[in-house]
Amino acid sequence: MLGDTNVAAAATSNAAVTVKLPDFWKSDPHMWFAQAEAQFNLAQITKDDTKFWHIIAKIDQSVICHVSDLVSNPPAADKYKAIKDRLIARFALSPQARLEQLLSSCDLGDFRPTHLLARMNEVATGLNVDDNLMKMLFLQRMPANVRAVLAISDGSLPKLAEMADKMIDSSNSNIAAVTVSSKDQATVNSTCTTPTTSTQSAELASLKEEIEVLTAEIRRLKSGPNRSRSRSFSRSRSSNDSICWYHRKYGGKAEHCREPCSYRHAKN
Repeated sequence: MLGDTNVAAAATSNAAVTVKLPDFWKSDPHMWFAQAEAQFNLAQITKDDTKFWHIIAKIDQSVICHVSDLVSNPPAADKYKAIKDRLIARFALSPQARLEQLLSSCDLGDFRPTHLLARMNEVATGLNVDDNLMKMLFLQRMPANVRAVLAISDGSLPKLAEMADKMIDSSNSNIAAVTVSSKDQATVNSTCTTPTTSTQSAELASLKEEIEVLTAEIRRLKSGPNRSRSRSFSRSRSSNDSICWYHRKYGGKAEHCREPCSYRHAKN
């Protein structure tokens, strides 16, 4: 008999150690008590007093004031039920408040679409929200490109949420890849001095020179040249419009030519 008493005492001591409840969730007392009861079951805690005092131990000053009478003078029976009912009544949102939250406050933010849907389903519990309304509210919270695809897709709402996860993950991966690729290319450009081929090197050099010439030309135009120089430049440009940039710049020494080009080499 004494051995059975010692075993029971040891089991109670171990249960007290293994139960580690999270701090009270003011925003969702229903789920908090579900967590607490799961831990009580795992630790095989069935005594009303033990569960009651575990709850008291995990609520802070801003919460305990709502159950101060129960703490000071616990009821003779059903202590746990009394404190659970009181805290849920004081902190759980009313059906109207939950409906308003569902309609206006459940945004995607940093959530994944599947996480958002889980949150929406939690808020909608007991509200008898129509499936079509839930789908519409969910789609409204998706990015425009994702919403356009989901709107014409078949399948249940959970399947659409999984599809949205993949689309957003893929989009984020592509953005990251482009960013990394740009950085890598900048590193290559700053460190690599050997061209892949002589043709590519020549073309890059020519393009660079062309950009420099055009930049200088733009600067001259912005500096406000006098009218005579403008007319002279216009006549010169008109006469050279049919000659490619390479022959305008290098004349007979040009190694490249872009069609159409009316340049003719002088005869010996």
